Amino acid sequence: MSDKAERYLDYLDKEMSIMGVLSTFCLAVPSLFFERVISADPNSIAHDFLVNLWSDGSAYLVIASTLMLSGAAFFYKQRSRLAWYYGQIALKMALPDYTARKLDQWLKDADSWETWIPYHCAYYATIFAAAGFVSAILSVYFQVIAAYCWHISAALLALFFLALVLIRRNSKRFKYEELPHLFRIG
Repeated sequence: MSDKAERYLDYLDKEMSIMGVLSTFCLAVPSLFFERVISADPNSIAHDFLVNLWSDGSAYLVIASTLMLSGAAFFYKQRSRLAWYYGQIALKMALPDYTARKLDQWLKDADSWETWIPYHCAYYATIFAAAGFVSAILSVYFQVIAAYCWHISAALLALFFLALVLIRRNSKRFKYEELPHLFRIG
């Protein structure tokens, strides 16, 4: 059993590394974006585009950046959760009689849908943030997208919160089952 658990610990270690990279990415995107907008040289070829981007798509940029930073927080929460399970599994392997809980249960809980809720939240936060950034860029070229900036931003947020509710519901409902799709009904 310990060989299987060690392989699972290797998997958790890789997942923790991935979550670290993803949380860093989600922090870097809005930071770099705003740094480029703020520090744009007035004589550069992109200056007019960036001025229009800020004037036409500022709501999109704020919402998208907020979602991206939320994604970073969720990815970090997932990394922390996986690190805790990693520690509990390693402790159980090192001191088998430390608690009455069996190693199989630790492994099963670490792989449950409920454990991966923060990852799914981060995934959808990042997807909707990307949609917000794309909407901001499109608002420079299409006046209708700029005109309905607050409406579209509110719709993106509403869809994100709907995704959070469905993630929570499905993760509780199908705790140990394979969940083929987020919006599974039935």
